[in-house]
Amino acid sequence: MKKRKVFVLVLSLLLCIGLAACGGGDSDQADVPKIEKSVDAVAAELELSNKEEKAFDMIGAADGASYDGNIELYLYEDQDSDAYKAVTGDGYDLGITVVKATAHNDGMIMVYTGDGEPDKDLVDQFNALAFK
Repeated sequence: MKKRKVFVLVLSLLLCIGLAACGGGDSDQADVPKIEKSVDAVAAELELSNKEEKAFDMIGAADGASYDGNIELYLYEDQDSDAYKAVTGDGYDLGITVVKATAHNDGMIMVYTGDGEPDKDLVDQFNALAFK
């Protein structure tokens, strides 16, 4: 009988420790500051400059601009649209070029148009953005 009580006590203690360890939740996401979901706010957060307006409506976006000569940002309000799916998939064919997302985050698209590979740190910063 005494062994049974000790066994139940040990199991109860382990259960309490397990619940306490798992109860932390999503603390990493809570530490990420949320920004306005706009092309200008994303550019400011990523410290991009030299803004040039883009014909964003040609690829079905609600807003868009080019920064620093090789980074384009586009905002899509409808992530279920064919245009958004094309840009985040195989690319949106404009006839003379194909626009393909380098990264996408909650309706915001980043396109790298430079030579070689995009800056991994910049892409990681973009992917880590949280929007209001």
